[in-house]
Amino acid sequence: MALPMRLAVSLVLMLLLAPILSGTSAGLTRSTTVWSGTISLPDGYLVQSNQVLVIQAGTSILLGDGERLGVDGRISIEGTASSPVTIESISGDHRGVIFNSSSNNLGSTIDNLTITGGEYGITVYGSNPLISNLHVFNADRVAIDLFDGASPTIRDVVIDGGGQDIHGASTTWRYGIGISSGASSAPIVQGASIGNLVTRGVNLWYNSGGLWSGVSVYNVSGATMAAAAGIWIEDSIPLFTDSNITRSDNGIIVRHISDTTTRPTFLDTKVEDSQYRGVLVERYDHTNYSNLQTNAIFSGLEIRGTGGPNAKTPGLGIGAAFDINTSGARIEDAVIEENAIVGVRAYTTDSSTSLSNVTIRNNGPESPSKPHEGAGLLFRSTSWTSKGPAEVSDLVVQNSTGAGVVMAKGGVIGSNWTISGNGANGVSFVEFHPRVEYLLSEENAGSGVSVSDSSNVELSFVHTSGNGIGSSESAGLYFRESNYVMSGGKNVTCYSCSSDGDQRGIVIRDSIDLQLISTTIEGALSEPSLDIDNTGNLFPGIVILDDIAINSPSSNYSVWLEGVDAQISGLDLSGDGGGMYWKARGSNPSSISDSVIWDSPSHCLDLHSHSELRATGISMFCDNLPLIDISTVNFTDSSLETRSGAESSFYLNTSSHLRWISSDPILTPESSEDDVIVDIMWMLDVHTINQNLLNIPMASVNISFDQFESDVNATQPYEGRFTYGPFIGERWTAIQGWSTINSAYVGCTYDEVHNTSQPTQLDGDSTVFCRVELSNQPPFILWDSPSDESEYSSGSEIVFDARQSWDLDFDELTYSWASSIDGDFSASCSIVSSNSSLFIANQNQTEPCLTDGSQSITLEVCDSEGHCVNETRTIELINLPPVLKVGTSPPISSWGTLYLGETANVTIDLTGTFDPEADQLWCWASASYESEPDPDPDNPQCPLQIVRSFTNSDDGSFSVSVNAWDGVNPAESWTFNVELYNEIPVPVMEISRTGETSSDWVALTGFDTTDPEGDEVRFEFHSDIDGLLASGSSPELPEWTGTLSKGTHTITMRASDTRAEHVGQWNAYSEVLQVSNSLPNVLISNPISGIYTDSSELIHLDSIGSGDYDLSCSELPDNGSGLLCNPTVTTSRDLVSVLWESDKLDDPLGTDWEVNTRLQAGAHLISLTLDDGSGPVSDQIEIYVSDSAPLLVLDSPIPDVQVYSNLPVLFDFRRSVDMDGDDFSVSVSSDLQGVILDSKSTEYWYSDYLTAGVHNLTFLLLDQNGKERIHQQKITVLETGPVAVISGMSDGQYLPPGQAATLSATESFDYDNDIVLYEWRVDGSLVSDSTTLEMTFQPGPVRIDLLVQDSRGDVSVGSVNLTIGSSSPEVFDLMVSVLRVEDGVPTEVTTTVRVQDADGTTETVRGELISGGKSVAMYFYDDGTNGDSVVGDGIWTSRFSWVVTGGSWARVEVFAIDGDLVSPAQVHTVPIVESDNGGLESWISSFGLPVLLITIVSLSMAGVAYSRARMAEIAKDMEIIESWSSFDPRELDEEFDSED
Repeated sequence: MALPMRLAVSLVLMLLLAPILSGTSAGLTRSTTVWSGTISLPDGYLVQSNQVLVIQAGTSILLGDGERLGVDGRISIEGTASSPVTIESISGDHRGVIFNSSSNNLGSTIDNLTITGGEYGITVYGSNPLISNLHVFNADRVAIDLFDGASPTIRDVVIDGGGQDIHGASTTWRYGIGISSGASSAPIVQGASIGNLVTRGVNLWYNSGGLWSGVSVYNVSGATMAAAAGIWIEDSIPLFTDSNITRSDNGIIVRHISDTTTRPTFLDTKVEDSQYRGVLVERYDHTNYSNLQTNAIFSGLEIRGTGGPNAKTPGLGIGAAFDINTSGARIEDAVIEENAIVGVRAYTTDSSTSLSNVTIRNNGPESPSKPHEGAGLLFRSTSWTSKGPAEVSDLVVQNSTGAGVVMAKGGVIGSNWTISGNGANGVSFVEFHPRVEYLLSEENAGSGVSVSDSSNVELSFVHTSGNGIGSSESAGLYFRESNYVMSGGKNVTCYSCSSDGDQRGIVIRDSIDLQLISTTIEGALSEPSLDIDNTGNLFPGIVILDDIAINSPSSNYSVWLEGVDAQISGLDLSGDGGGMYWKARGSNPSSISDSVIWDSPSHCLDLHSHSELRATGISMFCDNLPLIDISTVNFTDSSLETRSGAESSFYLNTSSHLRWISSDPILTPESSEDDVIVDIMWMLDVHTINQNLLNIPMASVNISFDQFESDVNATQPYEGRFTYGPFIGERWTAIQGWSTINSAYVGCTYDEVHNTSQPTQLDGDSTVFCRVELSNQPPFILWDSPSDESEYSSGSEIVFDARQSWDLDFDELTYSWASSIDGDFSASCSIVSSNSSLFIANQNQTEPCLTDGSQSITLEVCDSEGHCVNETRTIELINLPPVLKVGTSPPISSWGTLYLGETANVTIDLTGTFDPEADQLWCWASASYESEPDPDPDNPQCPLQIVRSFTNSDDGSFSVSVNAWDGVNPAESWTFNVELYNEIPVPVMEISRTGETSSDWVALTGFDTTDPEGDEVRFEFHSDIDGLLASGSSPELPEWTGTLSKGTHTITMRASDTRAEHVGQWNAYSEVLQVSNSLPNVLISNPISGIYTDSSELIHLDSIGSGDYDLSCSELPDNGSGLLCNPTVTTSRDLVSVLWESDKLDDPLGTDWEVNTRLQAGAHLISLTLDDGSGPVSDQIEIYVSDSAPLLVLDSPIPDVQVYSNLPVLFDFRRSVDMDGDDFSVSVSSDLQGVILDSKSTEYWYSDYLTAGVHNLTFLLLDQNGKERIHQQKITVLETGPVAVISGMSDGQYLPPGQAATLSATESFDYDNDIVLYEWRVDGSLVSDSTTLEMTFQPGPVRIDLLVQDSRGDVSVGSVNLTIGSSSPEVFDLMVSVLRVEDGVPTEVTTTVRVQDADGTTETVRGELISGGKSVAMYFYDDGTNGDSVVGDGIWTSRFSWVVTGGSWARVEVFAIDGDLVSPAQVHTVPIVESDNGGLESWISSFGLPVLLITIVSLSMAGVAYSRARMAEIAKDMEIIESWSSFDPRELDEEFDSED
């Protein structure tokens, strides 16, 4: 059928079908089947292509062994979270649900489906069902399997278990897989929990893709026939967002195998506790390492715990947490930490790999055998190709067990690295070409940066700090055998590098062609700060040190150069320690300039083995003399002084020669050798001038000297001045000392006139003017243009300029120009200056004043005195060949090849091609397989553009030459290579539509799209608003029919062919299509108009059939079920307001598509209004509402709730309402307790305790009109236990000794009022069952417990802890029953004493009877025995027979003992009398009274001392007591003092 006819038929069909398609599908014959209950399918089931199967919630489906539920039509599984649909096996293993390609776009949905006991869960071939809330348990092989371009949407899927039942029995590796997607499938996965599998969580293969978000994979482990991985990507290009992989054998594996593209993108991915690897990106063919591609992109990556303690089996990590092998990966915004292996490893990669903003920390095995085995980042064999090397930027590497960064054999470009706290070197480059800037390396166990066996090293802005502390072999920067051969362009350079506080600053070993530029070393812990030793290097070379500052403590040398030839400039050696040692290798000249050198306490500048050292601008501040040994050293513009500013000098060793040139004064040098020389040398600036004080060019100069120097004969330069020297002014030798000052004699000659200046003493730099009186001299020619041997095109303009010529005598000059062909030609040319010093030949294309040919131009310049000079130059004017300028469209590559489609044209642009003489041109282009054309001499043609194609080429590779010919010279030619390639088709798109609104149908066709070579055509239709509309390939027709959302669309058709090399290559054509808004449709579907109800009834207002086609169904309730909306878009293009209103109410009834509400009494006109911004549309119904009783809204208590009697019950009916606006009250009563609340307002909530039991609560709502509503519900109040409360004493209280404690249990309570038992226990022992307790206690801590018990046996225990004070005993009222005793006569004596001890703990009272130097122990009792009268009355008694002999007095001492405490003694004396003596009176009168007085005084003093000691003991006791209790002992100070 012809195309116009086909389009016409399509439009007619669209117009006819539009009403049907936009309706309810009533015009399509389909059978609908509904399943519920239990469905047994021993032979499986197939939903036919014209069938709709609806499976209701709670349905259980039983499938036979090996059977499936197949779908060719549409299936709708409508499970719910509480009542899912289930699929199980009758016996054996079923094969789940399979969607065939015929079900594509038929709207199948699965919601809340649970599949167990199957070999497969869901399989999809080329279809796109919507799958939500799917649970698959223990699928043996694959839970979700996608083939043939399947594109389902999968949301909130749970896959748990799989593969374990056939592990070891399966003959194929394909088992134990969660989701497998292959063969160009592209699902949308939103939320998946996948775990406990054998082989793969997610498995993507062959050109698969899709959008995957919220995927969580865990415990994928145990596969033996394939690598187990949480996510496996093979030859696919998916996008993963927010993924988590935990405790799997391998987290993510990306493998590139075939010629298709492998490039997954992972955004915000977390991989934790993998057993072997976190992430692996590799090319399967490890031998093909050329032209690597970026095979994976990771952004927002976290990897931790690989091979660590939380892995399934710790200690089995392989390689690295992130491993790249013969492949490329882009990693950005990543954190790789806490892995028991290397953090990141890249092996055999190139510019296809890049790292950006990556943090690598706390990685590596506990004790790696080699530093690289515990590295944070390891690169090996990273090629530097024409596209550059791998790039690493914004890198942080911290706390690796080995080195921080190790890079070997290859190259890298890096920036912004922070490397710290690693177990070996911070950064190691081995046989490597790094270009790294802004590198911070600090606090590493080894060197901050180590460069070994590397050339072409480019480091800049490197800072090291705190590295290698304690290691004498480590430094901030360490170079070993780096660039050990001098080479062009392959320097080892460190620009703006610094070391601060490293063990050593910079160490260099056997490295040349090395440059340290703008370098700083601060605070090195070991000296020398800069240590260079090239004695082991086999080849000569130099080290360049430029702008280097060193400020580190040093007792010897801060700089040590051994066997080093160097060029040093800008060295600043200062601070607390300086000193520089420099021994040259002597293979290359060395120099040092513009430097400041301070000495150390022992050394300044020691120079050894320099054959010719040149030192310029050196400032030395040295208390120690600089040393020169076996060296010749030239110092220019330098100074030497002590630190205090005094003049100083040098110490010269064997065979040394110092030349001190144009420098500050020095003192006499020191030396112990005879073969040493010091020369003080100066410069002479010689000017040769004439009487006019003008410098004379090319004058002869001769300089002679008094001593040391040979005569100098020279010719002055054109400028007439020159600086000569240096010349010896003074010489010092060890034998002769200082010489006299030398003098110089300057003579000059010009034009045979000679003059000699005055002698010049060489004690400083001098300027000498040698004046020659000359006769008038000829002028000097300065000829600027044209240059000698210049070549010009015929008749072209030439500028002749000699204006800079001049004369020593200020004479006026004249100029004449002559040509060897044209003679004197200047007069016929355009003169610019009056004296012909400047003119232009052949100006403005006038008749030429210079003819073509090679000719000599002679310029003669004469002054006014007739002196002339001349100069001749040769120029040539010839017919030049054309100037060929070529451009092409398409453009030629930078390597000179034009890539062109096999049938395409190339446009060769000759704009800018010209002939210098404006001759006519012939221009053409010819291919190498064509014969050259024969230009027609009578028909010159040179178009601005030549359009060529090369369809007759037999070979796809050839060259094309572009030629331009002027008919005189040989043709100018420019050649480029051409590579022909198979072209992809150019899309031809036509658009037709039934209208311009979003509900009208649009047809896109590309029937005229063909492939130039006849290949099959692939096509896609896109909208920049609605996304991909359609795609396919021949023989499928390129067309799409559907609706578009409102807005301005850019509709694009993309076309390509099916050739493998054109994957991802498209041609595109776009048109802009304006789609206007579709007006909303409004309909009140429920209730019907005119219904009657009362104000308490809940009315359901619904709007089924309402909506707007510019709304996305996915954004509406239930995905827009029952509403007018666009199901094909995901985002609404309209903001539609929904408003329900009543004419009786001020406030809206609601703003949802359906509303449940109550209405007050009256006739209501209900309106539903929709407004999408283009104007409201409304529908109305009438509802008649009568009065009603108040409506109870009870938020608390809820029905049948159980509460405890010890908690108040909340009554909250504040949201209760009277729909008529009447005032009303609420009363609450209980069948057990009576009225609880009486006529309460709804403004407040209320609470009250209820007795235990099951209460039937009655709520009575009564309004002002007498309408009432009664509500009843049950509440169960459970009994609760008692609560023991002790009052009278507080916990931790202190009681003075002997004071009784009074405690009460009367404050204990039980909400059920049924306490039946009280028990008091002291330190665990039962002491009382009454409600009160009064007791005294022994000193020390005591615990008192109160137990109360109710009638149900529930108990409660309360406790207090008391601290009882202790006291010391005291004795009083010592009485003896006799007044005297007779010597040697037994006498029964009763002795009593009163003992007082507040704590009642005194159990022992003792005494001592002393007479005649003998002591008898006395024992006292208070137990009613041994003469004691009353038990426990505090009166202690001792009764026994005294027998005393010798002496005049019997002395009784009595004291009480309480543990470690002893009371002060009471003393009583009884006189001893002879049986015949005068008695007591005579004894007292003779000597008893003095003895008694002395005794009383002694005892008083002893008592005072004892009292003080006792108070100290009591104070110590109080400190101990204070430590037991929480009260402040200061509260008892006053009481304590009074007692004491």
